[in-house]
Amino acid sequence: MRKTTDNPGCTFIRENLFSYQENTLSSENHQLFEDHVRKCSDCVQFVNKFLQISNIFEAKRVEEPNPFIHTRTILKIESALERGNKPSFAFSKKILQPLMLSTGILMAVVIGFALGKQVDSARSMNLSRQNDIQFMKSDLYFTDFMDEDNTYFANH
Repeated sequence: MRKTTDNPGCTFIRENLFSYQENTLSSENHQLFEDHVRKCSDCVQFVNKFLQISNIFEAKRVEEPNPFIHTRTILKIESALERGNKPSFAFSKKILQPLMLSTGILMAVVIGFALGKQVDSARSMNLSRQNDIQFMKSDLYFTDFMDEDNTYFANH
């Protein structure tokens, strides 16, 4: 702000502005301050602008930060430091575990198909043997063999 007058009252206002704002002026000086501000339009503007700026700063200073920001920041720093000391298992968690799980599932499916084929081939061999026996019986025209299976099971 520029100084428009060399009035001792204006100088008093500029020198005691902070004391006035903080209410640390004596009652006599406080009265002199207010009397001069009522009479001097330059000092009214000066004091009003000072109080506006002071209120803005006060509002910014009063805003409370998040009470947990300090704790969260410290925890993040500590965890970053701990990760720096320990080997990172990010590779195993992100790539190796899913790969092993997929391989295990694939192996289970392949083993299941192989076992299924063995059981199926054993059944088909059994059926083929029975068909061969029937074919041989019918080819030899032995009626005794034809009834032998039925007789054996009927007796036992």
